[in-house]
Amino acid sequence: MIKLDYSGIDKDNLKSGMSISGISATTRAKNISKIYGKKVSVMLDFLDLPNMSESEIVALENMGREISKKNKNFVVLGIGGSALGVSFLENTFVSSIHKKAKTKVTVCDNIDSDSFVSLLDSLDLKKTVFNVITKSGGTSETITQMLIVMDRLKKKKLDITKRMVITTTENNNLHNFAKEHGIPTFLIPVGVGGRFSVLSSVGLLPAVVMGVDIRRLLSGARKVLENGKLNDIKNLAYTTAHINNYYLKKGKTSLVTMPYSDRLKLFPDFFAQLWAESLGKRYDRDGNEVFTGQNPIKTVGVTDQHSQLQLYSEGLQDKLIMFITVGKAHYDEAVAEDYGFAKHLKGVSLKTLLDYEYQSTAYALTSIDRPNYRIELDTISEESVGELIMLCELMTAFMGEFLNINAYDQPGVELSKIYTKACLKVKGYENERKEIKHYADSKKFLSL
Repeated sequence: MIKLDYSGIDKDNLKSGMSISGISATTRAKNISKIYGKKVSVMLDFLDLPNMSESEIVALENMGREISKKNKNFVVLGIGGSALGVSFLENTFVSSIHKKAKTKVTVCDNIDSDSFVSLLDSLDLKKTVFNVITKSGGTSETITQMLIVMDRLKKKKLDITKRMVITTTENNNLHNFAKEHGIPTFLIPVGVGGRFSVLSSVGLLPAVVMGVDIRRLLSGARKVLENGKLNDIKNLAYTTAHINNYYLKKGKTSLVTMPYSDRLKLFPDFFAQLWAESLGKRYDRDGNEVFTGQNPIKTVGVTDQHSQLQLYSEGLQDKLIMFITVGKAHYDEAVAEDYGFAKHLKGVSLKTLLDYEYQSTAYALTSIDRPNYRIELDTISEESVGELIMLCELMTAFMGEFLNINAYDQPGVELSKIYTKACLKVKGYENERKEIKHYADSKKFLSL
């Protein structure tokens, strides 16, 4: 179960506080209808993912278990929405608790040659499967990685149909290539954007390989999906979006995400793309130039109390804090002996101290009028993580309605992709190539 603690933004506790009971029921009903009726975009099919068909689930489970049974390594080749959710799931359910997974899942979310080539050199390709994930089927970074892997597999005379799985949309060039060569393929629904795709085959196949129960993951997401239809303040996704929008209007242009759990350490990375790419827009739906959005800042408690809290306490008053806590840990241990110099720590467990650290930080911020709120998971499980994912995806969708923007495109990213294609001499981008060549040739350096 997931809960929202709004003490740190409530007007009874905070000078600049607000009252969530004042949220307009009429506006809320209108926005719920827009999102659930898919009236604002054709890219709202992420709402259908928690109700995935039994046949799709079984196919993912069968493939994932077969891969895990026969291989030591499962390497995801993807970037952005094709990678961040998978990395988050892997950290949450495997590496953060030092779980000895039979098949190691590694996410290659960058094309840095030092890291990628050294990884390939370390792998036993006979015991490795590569999952190529690109919705468009034409992501230059991912396709380049794929082709380099294919070169290596060819040199080793290894069967590509047993060493590779493709995850993409239907009938693009990559999908057609996979069909032609008999490479196993899973589809990404056309109406699901990359940053909203972790509960599709993008995230679910790697999840099965790492031992995650995807049925429970989807079950948790369904609970939040139902909750998001409520026309009252118990609609957690809508209420959190309302809080974020209220404080954005008050000049809180940055949203700090601070989970108090190493198992959720990579959640801020996943959330940062979801929030930044969805909400950072130059124009609203009416064509007005608005330059809107809220900067996501990635942190983890307690670590960043010692590196960033000074800024949040006494720096620019432009930040809203979203804490994420966990009610019950899976493991804990207390100080057993009295060692004299630290009597106050005898009998104190790590989880108890972690909770005290959160409470003290939240109260300290509240006492100096720095708004904050908390999302609490009862414990870390597939269900609670599914709840957290869907909560933040829905929160993002509702925030898009408050801002009157298209939360599902990314024109600012596309411009960079165009100039990359120009550098690669792709036909049709000749003018852009001239532009970027002129820019590159005019670089100015200072040297030691």
